Amino acid sequence: EAFDDDKLIPAYGFGDQSTEDRACFNFQADQSKCQGFEQVLGRYNEMVSGLTLSGPTNFAPVIRKAIETVREEKSYHILVIIADGQVNKKEETAQAIVEASRYPLSIVVIGVGDGPWDLMEKFDDELPQRVFDNFQFVPFNKVMNRVPAGRDVDAAFACASLMEIPEQYKLIKRLGYL
Repeated sequence: EAFDDDKLIPAYGFGDQSTEDRACFNFQADQSKCQGFEQVLGRYNEMVSGLTLSGPTNFAPVIRKAIETVREEKSYHILVIIADGQVNKKEETAQAIVEASRYPLSIVVIGVGDGPWDLMEKFDDELPQRVFDNFQFVPFNKVMNRVPAGRDVDAAFACASLMEIPEQYKLIKRLGYL
Protein backbone atom coordinates (compact mmCIF):
# COMPACT_ATOMS: atom_id res chain seq x y z
CA GLU A 1 0.00 0.00 0.00
CA ALA A 2 2.91 2.36 0.68
CA PHE A 3 3.83 2.26 -3.02
CA ASP A 4 0.29 2.71 -4.32
CA ASP A 5 -0.52 6.34 -5.07
CA ASP A 6 -4.33 6.06 -5.05
CA LYS A 7 -4.63 3.34 -2.36
CA LEU A 8 -7.39 1.66 -4.39
CA ILE A 9 -7.09 -2.12 -4.40
CA PRO A 10 -9.12 -4.37 -6.69
CA ALA A 11 -9.94 -7.36 -4.45
CA TYR A 12 -11.47 -10.61 -5.69
CA GLY A 13 -12.31 -13.99 -4.26
CA PHE A 14 -12.59 -17.31 -6.02
CA GLY A 15 -13.13 -20.99 -5.29
CA ASP A 16 -16.46 -20.64 -3.53
CA GLN A 17 -19.59 -22.60 -4.29
CA SER A 18 -21.09 -19.91 -6.53
CA THR A 19 -18.00 -19.35 -8.73
CA GLU A 20 -16.34 -22.78 -8.40
CA ASP A 21 -13.47 -22.89 -10.91
CA ARG A 22 -15.15 -20.69 -13.53
CA ALA A 23 -15.13 -17.13 -12.22
CA CYS A 24 -14.15 -14.78 -9.43
CA PHE A 25 -16.19 -12.28 -7.43
CA ASN A 26 -15.49 -8.71 -6.38
CA PHE A 27 -15.16 -8.12 -2.63
CA GLN A 28 -17.36 -5.03 -3.07
CA ALA A 29 -21.04 -5.51 -3.92
CA ASP A 30 -20.96 -2.34 -6.07
CA GLN A 31 -17.92 -3.70 -8.01
CA SER A 32 -15.70 -0.87 -6.75
CA LYS A 33 -12.15 -1.19 -5.47
CA CYS A 34 -11.32 -1.41 -1.80
CA GLN A 35 -9.86 1.74 -0.27
CA GLY A 36 -6.66 0.49 1.32
CA PHE A 37 -5.54 -2.82 2.72
CA GLU A 38 -7.60 -2.44 5.90
CA GLN A 39 -10.78 -2.41 3.83
CA VAL A 40 -9.61 -5.52 1.94
CA LEU A 41 -9.14 -7.34 5.26
CA GLY A 42 -12.39 -5.99 6.63
CA ARG A 43 -14.39 -7.14 3.61
CA TYR A 44 -12.70 -10.55 3.69
CA ASN A 45 -13.59 -10.99 7.36
CA GLU A 46 -17.19 -9.91 6.68
CA MET A 47 -17.60 -12.34 3.77
CA VAL A 48 -15.66 -15.43 4.80
CA SER A 49 -18.22 -16.84 7.23
CA GLY A 50 -20.91 -16.72 4.52
CA LEU A 51 -18.88 -18.51 1.87
CA THR A 52 -18.85 -22.20 1.15
CA LEU A 53 -15.53 -23.17 -0.38
CA SER A 54 -15.64 -25.48 -3.35
CA GLY A 55 -13.22 -27.13 -5.73
CA PRO A 56 -11.65 -27.65 -8.10
CA THR A 57 -9.10 -24.86 -7.65
CA ASN A 58 -8.31 -22.72 -10.66
CA PHE A 59 -6.31 -19.46 -10.62
CA ALA A 60 -7.09 -18.65 -14.26
CA PRO A 61 -10.26 -16.58 -13.65
CA VAL A 62 -8.58 -14.27 -11.11
CA ILE A 63 -5.42 -13.98 -13.25
CA ARG A 64 -7.54 -13.04 -16.26
CA LYS A 65 -9.44 -10.51 -14.15
CA ALA A 66 -6.08 -8.95 -13.20
CA ILE A 67 -5.11 -8.85 -16.90
CA GLU A 68 -8.38 -7.07 -17.64
CA THR A 69 -7.61 -4.49 -14.91
CA VAL A 70 -4.08 -3.92 -16.22
CA ARG A 71 -5.38 -3.46 -19.78
CA GLU A 72 -8.05 -0.99 -18.68
CA GLU A 73 -5.77 1.05 -16.43
CA LYS A 74 -2.66 0.76 -18.62
CA SER A 75 -0.49 0.46 -15.51
CA TYR A 76 1.63 -2.04 -13.61
CA HIS A 77 -0.06 -4.25 -11.00
CA ILE A 78 0.95 -7.01 -8.63
CA LEU A 79 -1.62 -9.78 -8.27
CA VAL A 80 -1.38 -11.43 -4.85
CA ILE A 81 -3.14 -14.78 -4.58
CA ILE A 82 -3.46 -16.42 -1.18
CA ALA A 83 -4.02 -20.14 -1.63
CA ASP A 84 -4.56 -22.96 0.81
CA GLY A 85 -4.10 -25.85 -1.56
CA GLN A 86 -2.96 -27.18 -4.87
CA VAL A 87 -4.42 -26.06 -8.20
CA ASN A 88 -6.55 -28.71 -9.89
CA LYS A 89 -6.98 -26.93 -13.22
CA LYS A 90 -3.27 -27.02 -14.08
CA GLU A 91 -3.35 -26.37 -17.82
CA GLU A 92 -5.85 -23.53 -17.64
CA THR A 93 -3.89 -21.88 -14.82
CA ALA A 94 -0.58 -22.32 -16.67
CA GLN A 95 -2.09 -20.79 -19.82
CA ALA A 96 -3.32 -17.79 -17.82
CA ILE A 97 0.15 -17.29 -16.28
CA VAL A 98 1.70 -17.38 -19.77
CA GLU A 99 -0.94 -14.94 -21.05
CA ALA A 100 -0.24 -12.61 -18.11
CA SER A 101 3.43 -12.46 -19.12
CA ARG A 102 2.34 -10.30 -22.08
CA TYR A 103 1.20 -7.53 -19.71
CA PRO A 104 2.67 -5.34 -16.96
CA LEU A 105 1.57 -7.79 -14.27
CA SER A 106 3.49 -9.69 -11.62
CA ILE A 107 1.86 -12.63 -9.83
CA VAL A 108 2.77 -13.54 -6.26
CA VAL A 109 1.14 -16.65 -4.80
CA ILE A 110 1.27 -17.06 -1.03
CA GLY A 111 0.79 -20.70 -0.06
CA VAL A 112 -0.78 -21.05 3.38
CA GLY A 113 -1.13 -24.44 5.01
CA ASP A 114 0.65 -27.66 4.19
CA GLY A 115 0.28 -27.78 0.41
CA PRO A 116 1.42 -29.85 -1.45
CA TRP A 117 3.14 -27.05 -3.33
CA ASP A 118 5.00 -28.94 -6.09
CA LEU A 119 2.88 -27.43 -8.84
CA MET A 120 3.41 -23.90 -7.53
CA GLU A 121 7.17 -24.47 -7.73
CA LYS A 122 6.73 -25.64 -11.34
CA PHE A 123 4.70 -22.54 -12.19
CA ASP A 124 7.48 -20.48 -10.62
CA ASP A 125 10.34 -22.18 -12.46
CA GLU A 126 9.12 -24.23 -15.41
CA LEU A 127 6.93 -22.28 -17.83
CA PRO A 128 9.32 -21.50 -20.69
CA GLN A 129 6.52 -20.12 -22.87
CA ARG A 130 6.34 -16.98 -20.73
CA VAL A 131 7.70 -13.73 -22.14
CA PHE A 132 9.27 -13.09 -18.72
CA ASP A 133 9.27 -14.79 -15.31
CA ASN A 134 6.12 -13.18 -13.91
CA PHE A 135 5.29 -15.68 -11.14
CA GLN A 136 6.66 -15.90 -7.59
CA PHE A 137 5.57 -18.62 -5.16
CA VAL A 138 6.05 -18.01 -1.44
CA PRO A 139 5.35 -20.92 0.95
CA PHE A 140 4.23 -18.93 4.00
CA ASN A 141 4.97 -21.49 6.73
CA LYS A 142 8.38 -22.35 5.30
CA VAL A 143 9.39 -18.68 5.11
CA MET A 144 8.13 -17.89 8.59
CA ASN A 145 9.80 -20.95 10.13
CA ARG A 146 13.17 -19.84 8.75
CA VAL A 147 13.11 -16.40 10.39
CA PRO A 148 15.73 -16.35 13.15
CA ALA A 149 14.57 -15.46 16.66
CA GLY A 150 14.60 -11.73 17.27
CA ARG A 151 14.28 -10.85 13.58
CA ASP A 152 11.41 -8.88 12.08
CA VAL A 153 9.05 -11.55 10.68
CA ASP A 154 7.04 -9.00 8.70
CA ALA A 155 10.18 -7.75 6.95
CA ALA A 156 11.33 -11.32 6.23
CA PHE A 157 7.95 -12.20 4.74
CA ALA A 158 7.83 -9.00 2.66
CA CYS A 159 11.33 -9.66 1.37
CA ALA A 160 10.46 -13.24 0.35
CA SER A 161 7.21 -12.12 -1.30
CA LEU A 162 8.60 -9.15 -3.21
CA MET A 163 12.15 -10.29 -4.01
CA GLU A 164 11.51 -10.79 -7.74
CA ILE A 165 9.41 -7.65 -8.27
CA PRO A 166 12.26 -5.21 -9.07
CA GLU A 167 13.67 -7.47 -11.80
CA GLN A 168 10.19 -8.16 -13.18
CA TYR A 169 9.46 -4.43 -13.29
CA LYS A 170 12.73 -3.77 -15.16
CA LEU A 171 11.82 -6.46 -17.71
CA ILE A 172 8.31 -5.05 -18.10
CA LYS A 173 9.81 -1.62 -18.85
CA ARG A 174 12.40 -3.13 -21.24
CA LEU A 175 9.64 -5.05 -23.07
CA GLY A 176 7.76 -1.77 -23.60
CA TYR A 177 4.69 -2.80 -21.62
CA LEU A 178 4.80 0.54 -19.79
